Amino acid sequence: MTEKTITLLLEPQTPDALSAGELDALTRALARQLDAPELTAAVALPEPAEALDRPGAKGLGQALGTLVLEVLPKTVPALVDFLKGWVTRDARVVIKVQKDGRAIKVAFDPRTMKEAQVEIMTRRLLNLLG
Repeated sequence: MTEKTITLLLEPQTPDALSAGELDALTRALARQLDAPELTAAVALPEPAEALDRPGAKGLGQALGTLVLEVLPKTVPALVDFLKGWVTRDARVVIKVQKDGRAIKVAFDPRTMKEAQVEIMTRRLLNLLG
């Protein structure tokens, strides 16, 4: 069975929704939750960008909010369900799923979305990953 590499990019729902530290903490929490055989074959946080030259600077840079996953085809439906639930629980964040240069923005908001809209987004995500 062939694994597929996908990238998840976490972004604040609005520019002031999350601080850099909060986004980093959410990314790391998501990585821990996704590191399960029923969801993925492997999860990696990209190496942080080089720290800035000034004292006390953090090297969060371009890796902030980024996860790289190896997904087995049989686990795609479970991963999609997990992401749908995760994004619904924390409305401050949007996840972009990228594979082979194509991307889908995953932002489920049950307060404003109709069931048909959720199904369309779910199908698009399954098609991208499947």
